[in-house]
Amino acid sequence: MNFCLSLALGLALSFLAQEFLPAVPWAYEARLLLVPIVFFACAVALRFPVMLLFAFATGFVWDARHLVIDTAPASEQVFHASSSLEAASPSFGYSILLYGLLGSLMQGIRPLFRRGRWELPVLMCGLGTALLLTLEHLWFCFLRGRFFFSEAVWLNIGTTALLSMMISPVIFLLVHKLSRLSGYQIRYDGLELKRAW
Repeated sequence: MNFCLSLALGLALSFLAQEFLPAVPWAYEARLLLVPIVFFACAVALRFPVMLLFAFATGFVWDARHLVIDTAPASEQVFHASSSLEAASPSFGYSILLYGLLGSLMQGIRPLFRRGRWELPVLMCGLGTALLLTLEHLWFCFLRGRFFFSEAVWLNIGTTALLSMMISPVIFLLVHKLSRLSGYQIRYDGLELKRAW
């Protein structure tokens, strides 16, 4: 219980820290997306039902933070319906589905993470971030009614995924430290064959 609460606090702190992380100009305006990386680390460390709860909370807060609300009076909304941001913004709750899907993918490599193998989880953090950004871009393109993938979009997604892969070992190390401090056992070596001599 203490481990889940400490991870929830870490996820909340990642939302706060995300607001202060600037775009990196030399990396095609890529950003370090701290929230998805912390979520992926939580998803690979927790059991499936708890991961779904974390996916719901992360997606809910992510959508609440990035939701575009049209505050124009009703008489002006008629004239701006075709060109307003509301026509191009996704509906509330789509991130919950995305985080649930990507968290389920991370659950597939949980046995490796529990054995202390971090290679594939680190790679999956970058791949998950790239997949999250690609699905969001496709969703926005679908809502706008036109699909485009410029070179700048691909470079931005790629560099963001690379930054995520670079920072994810630090997050995994923090998750292991939190598990040790709270008495939660992540590490699992499996059953060992005992020989009778």
